[in-house]
Amino acid sequence: MKKIIALLGVCLFLAVGCKDNKEVGAENVNSMEQANMIIAYTNSVVDYMNDANSKISSNESTFDRLLKIADKKKVKSYEIPHATSLTDFGLGVNKDDKDKIIQPPTVLSVEEQEFFKEKVTAYRESYNKLRGEAITYIKYLKNEDYKDDNWAKAKEYADNIEKYYNECMETRPLISAKIDVVTERAEEIILADSPIKDAIMTVKADLKGVQNLVNTFYIHDEEGGKKEELDKLYKELETNLEKHKGMYVDELTKENSLDSYVSFYSSVINNLGDVRKVLRKVKEGKKLNDSDFRSLSSINNDAVGSYNRFI
Repeated sequence: MKKIIALLGVCLFLAVGCKDNKEVGAENVNSMEQANMIIAYTNSVVDYMNDANSKISSNESTFDRLLKIADKKKVKSYEIPHATSLTDFGLGVNKDDKDKIIQPPTVLSVEEQEFFKEKVTAYRESYNKLRGEAITYIKYLKNEDYKDDNWAKAKEYADNIEKYYNECMETRPLISAKIDVVTERAEEIILADSPIKDAIMTVKADLKGVQNLVNTFYIHDEEGGKKEELDKLYKELETNLEKHKGMYVDELTKENSLDSYVSFYSSVINNLGDVRKVLRKVKEGKKLNDSDFRSLSSINNDAVGSYNRFI
């Protein structure tokens, strides 16, 4: 399966304000109210996709095992994965709340609204089908139904799992890139008068550094040829973290944000050892395994969580 991760993670606080603007489109936003509408919507999409990606990442080994079983056409009972980890425990959430991610605000342009309706809907459908197909396949194995069809359905289930998995991996970066575009102006408005604007932008840039590095590991695993780039990105990240971790003390102290700022840098710096382990394997020409990718995913998720606690 294609292992390219598209790393979301930047939510932003909402501010209070008014002033109307009749022009629509993210680049034409000029009021706090409109900026808040865009940020509230994109935050909901980010939260949903981070939760979905976390579940997908935690089930990588399950998906791989199911594909291998279909390929070899034999299985022992203890090799069959459990379906519990694939269950959506958000089924009890109000339907209106769940549908908000496919209802972009009208302050966005028609093109922007249609993009999010189409792509977020596609991602959600692929994600739900991925989980559903895997759960159905597991039941098929537990019931030993492969004895009735000579493993025909197993191949179908496996092909669909790979198809839906790849659709999620391909759609996610498109949504992530669009979020970056439509939130740029909104973030400028919300942060304009913030006394810790520079600190927020510094942390955001360093989070992007983490994400670029982790994403490049995935691209290297898929395509190869990224050894030198990975080494460069790691050194740049390490340098920036050391440079920035002690900045903005006075401003952050006045806003009671120093602890969460320090926590972000402590969290990321403490994880650099695990990054170096994976980087060392790449330099030695070794193949990365599921454990390495779980570690990278955890490092990214820790950074995202620390960033969101800061802002």
